[in-house]
Amino acid sequence: MDLAAHGRVVDVVERDARLHTVEHHEWVGSTNDVALARLREGVAPGLVVVADRQTAGRGRRGRRWVDDVDGPSGPANLAVTVALALAGPHVGQVPLATGLAVRDAVLAVASDVEVVLKWPNDVLVRAPAADGTVGEADERKLAGILCERHHLDGHPDGHPDGQAVVLIGCGINVDRRGIEPDADTARWGSIAEVVAREVDRGAVLAALLAALPDRVERALAADPAHRTAYRAACSTIGRRVRVDHADGSSIVGEAVDVGEDGRLVVDTGRGREHIAAGDTTHLRPATG
Repeated sequence: MDLAAHGRVVDVVERDARLHTVEHHEWVGSTNDVALARLREGVAPGLVVVADRQTAGRGRRGRRWVDDVDGPSGPANLAVTVALALAGPHVGQVPLATGLAVRDAVLAVASDVEVVLKWPNDVLVRAPAADGTVGEADERKLAGILCERHHLDGHPDGHPDGQAVVLIGCGINVDRRGIEPDADTARWGSIAEVVAREVDRGAVLAALLAALPDRVERALAADPAHRTAYRAACSTIGRRVRVDHADGSSIVGEAVDVGEDGRLVVDTGRGREHIAAGDTTHLRPATG
């Protein structure tokens, strides 16, 4: 099905002036790359690019993100990029706001699942164990987020005086039932696996588009409700973690908070560090 023509998707876009067009592709290299190319061709921010399959998607630090497999009823994943004109001192909060929006979307189609956020850019689902219980040890990656900032002035490399846009990229695992995991996907989960039924990908997309602009606006406005919501949903807080930096260094400590600037606050036992970016590993369950 063409997701751009899905009734719920059409309804959301028609009602929200911040969005204007949805492009649905069977496959792309990267939805972020397609969206950026469209913007440089003159398409206005508010564009949504969605794909069934991504063959050259990116994760953090340029890691390859491929989602080109089929579940029992069609494409197993949903790759989405929403291009919005965003700027201001709190634009670094956009990935956190996006995590909340993805969580909103999942709960809109599967209200009985437990969805939590892992700082800074992962959405996790807590899947039932064999005995039916659900705990932190059963967290599986449900979605990843990659936000990229660009300035548009008609030139390929952009310019600081051009229009500031953020490409908000999400890769959501919708239905991976029956797909044999490999080393990279061993800890992945999907919505359909948890609820044990088929999930309407169009409904997931519509719910995401309904939630995302408002979540982002609250973050950019430094609305205290944004931070409160993120802290409540973030399973990283209260855990012993290791944060690996791009330069190869790392720190280990207790994640105690996410600050107003979106940084993870880690108590190392020698003091508190405020981490702007890094790969986070949960080392043990939350306290308390």
